[in-house]
Amino acid sequence: MMRGRRRDPLLRLRARRRVWTYGAAAVVIVVVLAVLSVGPMLSGRADVRRASRDDLALQQVLDLRATFAEFQLYLLPQFTRLSTTATTFDPTDIAAGVKIVQTAVTQTAAATKSLSALGLRDDAAAISSASATFTKSLTALGALIGGRPLAVIANTLVAEQTRFTQARAVTADAATRLRALSQADAQRSIRELDNGRVVALVADACAAALAIGAALLLGRQLRRREYATRSNTKRRNYEATLQEALDMADTEIDAYTVVTKALRTSVPHLQVEMLVADSSGAHFHQTLHTTEPSQTDQRCGCDVVSPIDCPATRRGHTLVFPSSQELNACPHLAGRPSGELSAACVAISVTGRSSGVVHAMGPDGTPPNENDVRYLEITTRHASERIAMLRAFAKSETQARTDPLTGLWNRRSLENRVRELTRDATPYALAYGDLDHFKILNDTHGHEAGDQALRLFAKVLRDSVRPSDITARYGGEEFVIVLPDCPTETATKILERLREQLAVTLTSGRVPAFTVSFGVASSTDADTFDDIVAIADQALLTAKANGRNRVVVAVERADHSQPIPLA
Repeated sequence: MMRGRRRDPLLRLRARRRVWTYGAAAVVIVVVLAVLSVGPMLSGRADVRRASRDDLALQQVLDLRATFAEFQLYLLPQFTRLSTTATTFDPTDIAAGVKIVQTAVTQTAAATKSLSALGLRDDAAAISSASATFTKSLTALGALIGGRPLAVIANTLVAEQTRFTQARAVTADAATRLRALSQADAQRSIRELDNGRVVALVADACAAALAIGAALLLGRQLRRREYATRSNTKRRNYEATLQEALDMADTEIDAYTVVTKALRTSVPHLQVEMLVADSSGAHFHQTLHTTEPSQTDQRCGCDVVSPIDCPATRRGHTLVFPSSQELNACPHLAGRPSGELSAACVAISVTGRSSGVVHAMGPDGTPPNENDVRYLEITTRHASERIAMLRAFAKSETQARTDPLTGLWNRRSLENRVRELTRDATPYALAYGDLDHFKILNDTHGHEAGDQALRLFAKVLRDSVRPSDITARYGGEEFVIVLPDCPTETATKILERLREQLAVTLTSGRVPAFTVSFGVASSTDADTFDDIVAIADQALLTAKANGRNRVVVAVERADHSQPIPLA
């Protein structure tokens, strides 16, 4: 599978959406649970209030029963004594009886009202009727006091006791029902309150779970952000360090050495190689690899030949292949001696042109991760920028020190190099050459033929001298060759071979035939470079005068005046 780098803004947007969604869900759940917990609590509160009203009504009924009992305890003995001893009521006893009747009336009204409010209208009516009958009997009994026959009083007293018993029974029934109702309301309120507490506990538990979940989610986001911050800081430090190291690389080889070390530091678990196109841009060559010689699992060695054969280079962006066995894996991953593998390929762009690839390999099924790819891309980008800059510098330096037509050093570069030889006290031989009858060649065959002749001679010249020798186009068809640590006799042999090689090369017929003449001098012949050139030039003039197509060595006179040219 091929993939590119993920986009951080998209990941952050998705993370924010998850946080907001989670928060909204938490708010909804908390509100719903709160509403569910309020219902049982309100019902329990209402049941408590009903139980309180039940208790109040029960207490009023019990107070009424107590009033009836007070009549039995205080007044009934007085009537019994009156009926047996024929005495009269004491005024105090009469006042007490009146007070009991008034209290019974008041308590009956309060009890019946409470019972009616509770829906026990039958009990209220029964108590009201029994209390009224009892009170009426008391009133009738009181009217008999003061001279009525004892038999009449006794009969009335029996009737009153019957009314009292009836009132007591009615209030007892009402009290029993009130107790049952109060207990039912109390139990119901307890259940409702328990339910409310359970729902509240569930709500608290859910809220706590949501709070913990939110804390974990936010903590995870913060950890990710902290990790991303640390990773970004680490990458920035790595990038700055890499740039500093590359800034100190003066050549491409130095840059490749820095990049190799950087890759071994940033992605040590991967085997990485860099393939860069040659000057023609048609062929890849390996410029570096991070595989240690001691590693037995050698995955490096991509067989891609050209930039147009590399998928990453063609597309110009990073490709990641989790396994070389997959259908859409790069075909150049298959058949490695190390077996199946994964890879990431980062295209290298030099001066805006895809001209290389960084090829990182890992175990099969474990491709380089996003962090690895970022390090690879950072390293590749800075390396390509430095390589492009070094190539631009090299090109400008080459253009500044070489002749654009022949590729040989120009006059200024030649003088700088000879100045170094003089500073190091290195002796040298100097040959001053000139193409014979070059003006006739130009006039006869044209300037293009003349340019071809100059380029061909420059090539033969480079191929004929030693690597340490200095070749330069001195101007027009004139050339200077400086041969360090070379006596004039050896220099003459080299120049003769050069003339022979030129003659052989011209047999191809691509360039009109021409010859060359040389004058040779030694650095010991004069104190300055210009004087040595002048001596060689005089020898060259002798070669021209003697028929051209030859090498003439100049020998200094004893009085160090004019050189004596020898054929």
